[in-house]
Amino acid sequence: MNHLTEDQIMGMAGAVLSAHEVTPLSHARKCEVAMEHAVDEYGISPRVTAVLLAVKLSNLGWANAVSETK
Repeated sequence: MNHLTEDQIMGMAGAVLSAHEVTPLSHARKCEVAMEHAVDEYGISPRVTAVLLAVKLSNLGWANAVSETK
């Protein structure tokens, strides 16, 4: 079984953040984007915990970007 590295999870978070910058996404859609990124880029079907971590990191990145623009 393959496990995702921290860099790969950060890559998933980046993909979610990039998609969210274009159009607002629901939580479920953010999870789909993260999962699709892992499968397409790394050939790994991620565990739910990795997907949720990537979405959480993306949300933190979005909150940081919003706070910096205020």
